[in-house]
Amino acid sequence: MTEGTIEDSGIVKAVHGDKVTVEIERGGGCKSCAMHGLCLKNIPAEFELLTELTLIPGDRVLLDISPTGRVLASLLIFGLPLLFLFVGFIVTRQWLSELLSIFNGFAAMALSFLIVRLADSKFGKKLDIRIMRKL
Repeated sequence: MTEGTIEDSGIVKAVHGDKVTVEIERGGGCKSCAMHGLCLKNIPAEFELLTELTLIPGDRVLLDISPTGRVLASLLIFGLPLLFLFVGFIVTRQWLSELLSIFNGFAAMALSFLIVRLADSKFGKKLDIRIMRKL
């Protein structure tokens, strides 16, 4: 395990040879996050991971999630919408009234939510997550 790594646990949902489907238990990292109230806690996060461990469905495992992945995901989820909001406002303020510029800023922020969703569907399963050991 690397320095600064936050440990999470998960439950093995399925085993396919050397690949396992693990559902991350919301808790450890989520409790310490200041934005934990905004997450969709009822939607499980599942990842297909390679492992050399002998696991069966229902086993609890300790996961190592890279800090870089956490930071990049946080920037994408929280930073991109704010960036789109301000850029949408500032760019359109030159040609439109303030009220319309505010509306365009929020429209740009809504567009960023679509971009975040598309990025999540494309790259979300590619986070650097490793199974450390069976609990």
